[in-house]
Amino acid sequence: MALHRLSELDKWELEHQDQDIRERPLVSATGAEAGVIKDLMVDLDDKRVAAVVTSLGEAYAVQDLEIREDRVVAHEGPISGGTSLDLAARPGRPGAYSGNVVQPR
Repeated sequence: MALHRLSELDKWELEHQDQDIRERPLVSATGAEAGVIKDLMVDLDDKRVAAVVTSLGEAYAVQDLEIREDRVVAHEGPISGGTSLDLAARPGRPGAYSGNVVQPR
């Protein structure tokens, strides 16, 4: 799976703009600050957001995220591997963020 930053995909956008979580603070399950979500990593084959990138340069799998009104909570630590992350092996947790659908503009 090759991932691409949504900010660099001129011909793609989120299907539902109200679910855009960029610029929201990311915290751990214990409340520790983990930066601000700056970009969304998109799997174009599945047409879904697969991970987020924070202001600290760390990536988090979407299945580990819980979206709250004022912040996003990461229930697992950051993942590594750049844009070739093996996210299929990461099981989702109940209530996890499922990733926005992206579509061509």
